[in-house]
Amino acid sequence: MLNINDLEKALGFDIPLIVPVMMILYIVVILLVGLWAARRVKNSEDWFVGGRSMGPWITALAHGSSSLGGGMYIAGPQYGWEAGASALWAAPGDVFGPVLNFGIIARRMRRYTEKSRALTIPEYFGHRYYSKGVRYISVIILIVAMLISLLVEYMAMGVLISCITGWDYSISLILGCIVILIYTGAGGYLSVAYTDFVQSILMVIGLFILIPVCIHSVDGLSGMNHGLAAIAPGFDTLWGEDFYLKGAPLMIAGIALVYFIGYMGQPHLVIKTVAIKDEKSIKLVPLIGACFGFVLSFGVYILGMVGRVTFPDAGMLPGGSAEYIMPMLCLTNLPAPVAGLILAGAAAAVMSTASALLLVIGSSAGNDLVTLLRPKTSEAGKMKITRWSTYILGLVSCGMCFIPLFSVGVYQLTWIAWSVLSPAFIPCIVGGLYWKRGTREGAIAAMIVGSVTGFFWYYTLQESTNIHTFFAALVLAIAAYIIVSLLTKRPPEDVLEMFDYAKKFEDIGKSEKPAVESGIQMKESQFAEILKKASDCGPSFEPAEKQMGMAEL
Repeated sequence: MLNINDLEKALGFDIPLIVPVMMILYIVVILLVGLWAARRVKNSEDWFVGGRSMGPWITALAHGSSSLGGGMYIAGPQYGWEAGASALWAAPGDVFGPVLNFGIIARRMRRYTEKSRALTIPEYFGHRYYSKGVRYISVIILIVAMLISLLVEYMAMGVLISCITGWDYSISLILGCIVILIYTGAGGYLSVAYTDFVQSILMVIGLFILIPVCIHSVDGLSGMNHGLAAIAPGFDTLWGEDFYLKGAPLMIAGIALVYFIGYMGQPHLVIKTVAIKDEKSIKLVPLIGACFGFVLSFGVYILGMVGRVTFPDAGMLPGGSAEYIMPMLCLTNLPAPVAGLILAGAAAAVMSTASALLLVIGSSAGNDLVTLLRPKTSEAGKMKITRWSTYILGLVSCGMCFIPLFSVGVYQLTWIAWSVLSPAFIPCIVGGLYWKRGTREGAIAAMIVGSVTGFFWYYTLQESTNIHTFFAALVLAIAAYIIVSLLTKRPPEDVLEMFDYAKKFEDIGKSEKPAVESGIQMKESQFAEILKKASDCGPSFEPAEKQMGMAEL
């Protein structure tokens, strides 16, 4: 375990007191912002989706900071250090990921979920695929994958706090977990959105300062490339060390797609499309998100490459771990107050993503499982269960950090988590909005094939086949979704009418017609009959608004 003496020995100087002080002050500010936002929570819609009232700037920056957390500030530089210039294959995904989410998914998802009153992605699945079974399976996959993703953020927070304070890594990790749990559990989506907005600004400012300074420290980009080339042949090229990627196009495809397309299968990011207030706001988000992603994604990988030139041997880093690259570059290249500010920005990135993940985990447990298992639970009861689920599952994820199976490294865990969840959900989310023929059986097949392949391929077949886990899982999941859907009975007419409603181009929140006027009023007897015939996928829904909100259709 890292301690203050080890860190100061690696740095070659004492850590100024101002650095941990800046971190503490920042954490206090974020807690205050989160608790202030919590006072605005009046009902479950406020907690789950911020009352569907978020503007374009808050939505875009919250989306960006939630996607580029510990997986970027800690894992990104780590990957840049390990892979050299070939790490840049992953960067465009973080630029265009928001464009795909808000260009392809947002408008239809926003219309569908508002009319069906769905507050979570599993609830959307339950409506679109007319099955409790689909909703159950999606909740289980979501919680497991999100807990793994949360490991990344906790580990990154442990690295940062231990590096800044010199405290034991385990203590630092647990402390970071507690802070994140407090403000997320208190205010739900509103707390997450407003704290993300503050944190994203600090993240951008921090990188605008750190990147040019670090590049200058190695004599510019040419000096960085010469330094990488001296470490190993091909290390300064997109083909990687010893040019191993030249013969692995499917590995490159996976590295590029895991974030490019992967955004569309991440519930903590897709839910941002549900919370936005209107269609006009949706149109502005992709541009803001792309600019934000460009600065952060390319920047963090370049930092890792600079770090490899500065610290070419792992033995020069605290604990011999490349996860400490970004904090080391801050502390060795910047004045103490500025380093403290930027490391607080790194903590901002981690906390924003962790809180978004916690929100989705707690919402799925409190809203989806409770609704399915105890449909008569009051709104107050749901909120209580949701908050406690957030706290308990957050602590479970913290405990998972110490299980050897998950000790493969921050960046590797990020790939595993995204490869388990995104391939399972992308066919169901995109197909559900754009392909009428998608059926509940197809959705179940895609979820099972995508998640199972995403987990086991990494440990068993990725290295031997030279095919990236994400690519393999996504291709197989899409194939399962299409083939099984075509082999099974088409969705009920009422679901298809809802599909048609979601693809209309009326301005959300302004030209919205009542459901009965738009021709999609759901007849309870009709819906019950459809579900009775479809009993092979699990117990039927009760066609009651209090159970699934379907009477509003």
